[in-house]
Amino acid sequence: MFSKIRQLTMKLFTVCPRTGQITGPEKIKRKTLWLWIILGLTSVIWVLIRVIPKPSRTAYPCQKVAQPLAAGFISWLLGLAGSTLIMRRASRLFQKRRYMVGAACFAAAALLSFFTLSGTRDAAASTASFVPTDPANSPVGSGKGIHPGRVVWVYDRQLCDQGGTSGWWWEDNRTDPEVARRMMAKALFELTGIEDPAESWESLFRHFNRTHYGQNELGYQAGDKIAIKINNIFSRAYKWTDSQDNRPCPQMLHALLGQLVNTAGVPEEDITIYDCVFYHGDPVYQYCHADFPGVRWAEGDCTDRSLYASGPGSDPGTREKVVPDPGCVVHYGDPALVPGSGTVCLPTVVSEARFLINVALARPHELAGVTLCAKNFFGSVWHPDPPPGNAYYYHGWCPFFMHKAVASLNFAADIPMRPMESYNALVDLMGHKDLGGKTLLFMGECIRARFWSAPPFNGGPASSLFMSQDIVAIESVLLDFLRSEGGVPSGTPDNYLHEAAQAGNPPSGTVYDPENDGIPLESLGVHEHWNNSTDKQYSRNLGSGEGIELIQILTTAPVAVANRDEDIPDAFTLYANYPNPFNPSTTIRCSLPVSADIRLNILNLKGENVRSLIDQHQSEGIFEIRWNGRDDNGCRVASGIYICRMEINTGRETIGQSRQMLLLK
Repeated sequence: MFSKIRQLTMKLFTVCPRTGQITGPEKIKRKTLWLWIILGLTSVIWVLIRVIPKPSRTAYPCQKVAQPLAAGFISWLLGLAGSTLIMRRASRLFQKRRYMVGAACFAAAALLSFFTLSGTRDAAASTASFVPTDPANSPVGSGKGIHPGRVVWVYDRQLCDQGGTSGWWWEDNRTDPEVARRMMAKALFELTGIEDPAESWESLFRHFNRTHYGQNELGYQAGDKIAIKINNIFSRAYKWTDSQDNRPCPQMLHALLGQLVNTAGVPEEDITIYDCVFYHGDPVYQYCHADFPGVRWAEGDCTDRSLYASGPGSDPGTREKVVPDPGCVVHYGDPALVPGSGTVCLPTVVSEARFLINVALARPHELAGVTLCAKNFFGSVWHPDPPPGNAYYYHGWCPFFMHKAVASLNFAADIPMRPMESYNALVDLMGHKDLGGKTLLFMGECIRARFWSAPPFNGGPASSLFMSQDIVAIESVLLDFLRSEGGVPSGTPDNYLHEAAQAGNPPSGTVYDPENDGIPLESLGVHEHWNNSTDKQYSRNLGSGEGIELIQILTTAPVAVANRDEDIPDAFTLYANYPNPFNPSTTIRCSLPVSADIRLNILNLKGENVRSLIDQHQSEGIFEIRWNGRDDNGCRVASGIYICRMEINTGRETIGQSRQMLLLK
């Protein structure tokens, strides 16, 4: 027995062929190991030379990346050394015939080595970012919406503070409600192209009723129920006691309710906000309930099993328990892979609604690669007899039973990665008549704690809202944003998008018929990847009549490039942009010896405003801002001469300076 234990354990280590002594752990893939060693050692050095002289740098975005790598590398070294020493000790004990103690040492060394090497593989694998298998600007599927395939991206740097520490992020002093309302209004306007907000909503309802219900020219009617699906995955108690940012943003949800009630004219009692698994946290519930007391809140109770039957919450008249509707079921395209097909059902809040709005929290995911609008539907399914092996099924609402059918990574031994051109259960949810088939708007929140490095974020919060009528298009755009920041590990995270875009004839050959009515799904939207992470252009942006159209509405702020007093000139200065001539973007620099109100606009030769870059109060310093050659509507401007105009108001005087810029294509 002991010899078999030793043989099994020794597979994890290398042994000198001459002496028989342990010399170290068995080799893993050389490239992965060397990549891990180089990254780990570099991270340790970077942390030491940056943080020791100035500890406050631990909050820098680069340090938030380097510190976990450095800590993991040090833990790996310690674990490696420890397992080797323990194994050598065990070998000597066996030689002395102290078998029981030796076996215990072997077991300890094996476990330590296993977790150490597993951590090495996981850490090294996480450094590999997802690369699509399909070329850029190669659209598949059919665009949906008033403007097919349109996705609106609204970015406003003023939404979130830049590192404040007073209070919680969800409070108004940290996330500006006025900016959130402005962003929501801009997104709706750009999505429809209709300037009047009420008419914009009316056009959305009419288009949806025409395309989904076959009712021409019918807008919103009194009594039509609207269910808003939010993602409460990290809201597991009513009181939020930490700064976890992957929770619904109170200001953004409040802005959406304001649009529905005050602009679209939807009665509060016809709106229900729901998540079937987790709680509506007090910070978002109380914030919105104060101004919209008639809105219903349906929720699960993920922790309190004993009180679940009586309904969660201290005010069940407003917060109510979700109830499954056994008459509204989901049939999966691969019943052998997804247990419960045909018995899994949706909540009554969904089956009774005429319209849905899907508000996702866009982020990478350790199982599916990304969790966006499609995976947000996971919080809408109830299983009458959850398969064994999972300790927490939250009264039947937890969707673990679908994990094997959505894995884009090797999540566990029994949940391997699904290859490209394979069935994916997300498509059934995206196409079900009472989920994706009822969704009027798809939205993606990227608000805080996602410190993105590329312009216009420049290491700050994402401060972005995405909106579309096309679930495949918005998922494709959000996937591109997340992967461009290195947040999506290598795998098959866009397999479900290929399947959904071609649902009528998917690459896997699956028959997607989630209602089992003999009518298979057709294309659920259009999928493609952008041309590059700088220009972020899709086929319709490039002049094609097919594919995705990304409308960019960017409100940026200047980035400080000098902080020393001696670097700041005594006069307000607008420097020449560089490069000049330029294509497609240029950088504009200005200096302010004292704080002042600043406006920085791009004008054409007729004096007409093309783009407003800055309109705010700015502290003293030297600042840079990038213009990407687009107007305020996100459209590329024509080649030619443009004027950069800076106006400064110090409170005592107004100063204006201008520079000419040449855009060549």
